[in-house]
Amino acid sequence: MLLNNRYRIIQTLGSGGFGETFLAEDTQIPSTRRCVIKQLRIIQDNPQTYEIVQQRFAREAAILEELGDGSSQIPRLYAYFNEGQQFYLAQEYIQGQTLSQIIANRGRLNESGVREILVGLLNVLEYVHSKGIVHRDIKPENIIIRSWDNQPVLIDFGAVRETMAAQVNERGNVTSSIVIGTPGFMAVEQAAGRAVFASDLYSLGLVAIYLLTAKLPQELQTDSYSGEIIWQKNGVSSNFAVVLDKAIRSHIRERFSSAREMLEALQPQPTQTTVQMMPATAPKMAKPSTGGNWFKSALIGSLMGGCVLLAFAYFREQPRQQPEKIAETRQPTVTPSETATVPPVKQVDSFYFLADSAFRQINNANNQIRRLTNAGYNQTGKFWLPDYPNLSNNPYHQVYIAKFTSRANCIESLRNYIRRNQNAYCALASENANVSPNYFYGSQIKIAKTDSQLSPSQAVRDYYQTINNRNYTVSWNQLTPKFQREKSNNSYSEYRNWWNKVQRVEVEQAKTLSNTSNRAIVETQMKYYLKSGRVVADAQRFKLVWNSTQKNWKFDDSTKLN
Repeated sequence: MLLNNRYRIIQTLGSGGFGETFLAEDTQIPSTRRCVIKQLRIIQDNPQTYEIVQQRFAREAAILEELGDGSSQIPRLYAYFNEGQQFYLAQEYIQGQTLSQIIANRGRLNESGVREILVGLLNVLEYVHSKGIVHRDIKPENIIIRSWDNQPVLIDFGAVRETMAAQVNERGNVTSSIVIGTPGFMAVEQAAGRAVFASDLYSLGLVAIYLLTAKLPQELQTDSYSGEIIWQKNGVSSNFAVVLDKAIRSHIRERFSSAREMLEALQPQPTQTTVQMMPATAPKMAKPSTGGNWFKSALIGSLMGGCVLLAFAYFREQPRQQPEKIAETRQPTVTPSETATVPPVKQVDSFYFLADSAFRQINNANNQIRRLTNAGYNQTGKFWLPDYPNLSNNPYHQVYIAKFTSRANCIESLRNYIRRNQNAYCALASENANVSPNYFYGSQIKIAKTDSQLSPSQAVRDYYQTINNRNYTVSWNQLTPKFQREKSNNSYSEYRNWWNKVQRVEVEQAKTLSNTSNRAIVETQMKYYLKSGRVVADAQRFKLVWNSTQKNWKFDDSTKLN
């Protein structure tokens, strides 16, 4: 049996009141790509309701397409159609386990694991909410940890099911008496049919508690006086517990108002002792509290700062090994002849960065930037470390490879860059000394032992996935100098400008024709979805060469097939 004369059902994945979910294969593309088919049933079966649902279904499908194209942690929509009075969605198949399956197999998770999942999902929700959309059914079953990169993927948006629940009353008005959500994970206002962004954060907080305790919300106690949920906090840091408690407050006004606010609250606060010991390049005078004590405090602070600066004089110039977060900055305007003692330009923004190295002398930092730019890393730059107290007040110029708006995107680029520099790391730079840099080092990334055996066809698929993720610097460096010269005139900007015209690339087939220890030929069929709206089919035969140093396949040549 083929749905829409195209999709062959392999097995049933689940069923419920709104329909069934199937694993299927697409018979109209050479790779017979697997996908998930969701069959959706309307609640009220009459011609008037069917017409309204059909209109709304098309609108919701367009929203799902936009969400999937805008985030790699939301399944992409391949198609939507109706057949035999039923409505269908064909979506990307995510290989992995749901959070429910993980807890059933492994038991509860530790704080660091839960925190990582929470941060990943908050970044997704920040994007979803920016589109004015409330998910409305965040629960362990609707979150999949993807196998190939361990990233959480958010599935099953509630708006489509609400569309299926639409009804027409006697006056001809469209109504829906069904509340979308899951009891236990659903906030009070959502149960009353008034879901807001904070409702998703409430559900997410309860998901985190479920991961920490292996207990569903219904199994947790409720304070008889306040009505707040009580959960076991053993082994959980006070900062994390406070964040989760705030997320699941019964009253909206006491919760986080946005995913960004909750993300910022997750940054651990340093102890008071740590704050006092941080030397400052430009100390701010505190308002005196009693008598002349301010003079004594300033004197002690000056002596401590002087001791630290004397200690710095003994440091030899060398790259820093320990920073990790990333941020967007304005670089100070200085000439190569100037030294690190030049007064820094005041920075104003926080940003994530992929760190390469740090230098005391600015001319050495500029030389490193030139080397990286020549290697194709055109987003490279530098900033003055003391401008970001959360990182360090050491007198170094930090050279970075690229800047990012999220930690996840930085780490994704780090996975490739550590092959060039094993001391690279991701970090957050902030003027707020109380914000954790949240370092993530290259050494924390586990490189699979099978890397040296990565199939050439998979290397081609990974290359286009990197392009779809807009990591053009990484994809550029997967090309040999010969390929860069012949296909893009050895110009990274020309390469990047061309790919900026493409919305996404869909690899329909990648077939390895030959494969030796250091060379391979892969025949690839794909489609380019251009931002202009055009869809262009293409077929290429790629010649790949194995880079034994970086342990990856590089594109060396290509031939266009008719």
